[in-house]
Amino acid sequence: MKREKEPTKNHNRRARKAFAPGERISVKIIRSFLFVRLMELLALLFLFLILYLASKLYDDIYYTVTGTLQNLLGEKLFLWGMEHKISAFLILWAVLFVLTAFVFSVSTLHNFDKTWRSLSAVFNDEQEIRHFSRRFSDVEIALKDMKHSVYRSKQIAALSEARKNDLVMYLAHDLKTPLTSVIGYLSLLQEAPDLPPAQRAKYVDITLEKACRLEMLINEFFEITRYNLQTITLEKNRIDLGMMVNQIADEFYPMLMEKQLSVSVEIAQRIVMLADAERIARVLDNLLKNAVAYSYPQTTIRIGAQRKDDLVLIRVRNHCDEIPPDKLARLFEKFFRADASRTSASGGAGLGLAISKQIVEMHGGTITAQSTPQYTDFTITLPFVAADA
Repeated sequence: MKREKEPTKNHNRRARKAFAPGERISVKIIRSFLFVRLMELLALLFLFLILYLASKLYDDIYYTVTGTLQNLLGEKLFLWGMEHKISAFLILWAVLFVLTAFVFSVSTLHNFDKTWRSLSAVFNDEQEIRHFSRRFSDVEIALKDMKHSVYRSKQIAALSEARKNDLVMYLAHDLKTPLTSVIGYLSLLQEAPDLPPAQRAKYVDITLEKACRLEMLINEFFEITRYNLQTITLEKNRIDLGMMVNQIADEFYPMLMEKQLSVSVEIAQRIVMLADAERIARVLDNLLKNAVAYSYPQTTIRIGAQRKDDLVLIRVRNHCDEIPPDKLARLFEKFFRADASRTSASGGAGLGLAISKQIVEMHGGTITAQSTPQYTDFTITLPFVAADA
């Protein structure tokens, strides 16, 4: 299929005009028809005026014209026309009106036939929109715009289907791994009731760990489904952003110590705003988990926040491997992991950043990522809604 050109702003404007309520195609046709008929009348009057003046000034022209008309019309009809000039003129104009109206109608019906046939081309990739006359150019542009929209919708639907298949694949893989471990260790405990207490306790601990992992994955899947259905209602309340960030950073102390990391909170001013505290905390928690998972040992994770006009900017920076541009663009997609080697046992389901993005967007903000060979930055931009201090 020949690739359709991307519609320009002027193209879209003309397409909208073609089907605008104030510019119905029927009105356009009638107006065009009446305009052409008026032009015909004026042209005919101008022609008669020229002939009349010429006949008065030049006898040769008069005798030539009258002789020709007498031969064409016959003597009786010619004499009647000479006696009833106005009636003859109106009859002549009526004949021309009928003939041109017929031609106009045939042309209009031909373009309507093109429109009908082109409607099937809108939904068929193998067919092209037909070329219309200038009078119907807006209809042609509108049909091409519709075809492009249908083509884009098909692309989006195909992409959604591919992502749905990815979802099923990830779901099967991520849930099967801990479930297999749970079943395996429980089978060992059942088949060997005389295991030493220390070994039995070890197997129970592993089974519990895998069961907790399975519960976390199921909760994540339910969470992303809830956000997709948009059943979540934000409960905005007064939050002190600096206090929240420090509290969340303190909760990560055991994980930070395990990986020999530290956190530096850099908030120069007190920022008190209205937001859904639970969900903003969820976003910060997800970003810190991500930073802890990928940071180099013995490095510092920096969290900064500042108010800039009517916006609040929150930045989380950690030192890690550079994320390639192709992966950086997909970082906030569901079930996407920047590190493909990270297994289900060592990472989440790839939903944390996707959920964070949806929470931020529900607040009317944005979240972006930037990566260099030295560090990766996550920047959250939220509209500042003032709260009483």
